[in-house]
Amino acid sequence: MAKEKPSDHHARITTGEEDEDIDPMVDQQGCGKVYAMLEECLGENDRDWRKCQDEVEKLKVCYQRATGSKFQ
Repeated sequence: MAKEKPSDHHARITTGEEDEDIDPMVDQQGCGKVYAMLEECLGENDRDWRKCQDEVEKLKVCYQRATGSKFQ
């Protein structure tokens, strides 16, 4: 059985390149301000997602409105 290679997303995260790739995409969707609020919250809370659930939910709603997609 062949080993799977990490996804491009995983590679970006592990190399710290995700911000360069994500910011333009988020801005394109019209969610830049919401994303900035999430980043600020994460920075203030030692990158602990549990403490930023309001911001996560707002970004999810923004993305759903922009793309018409639904995800849990």
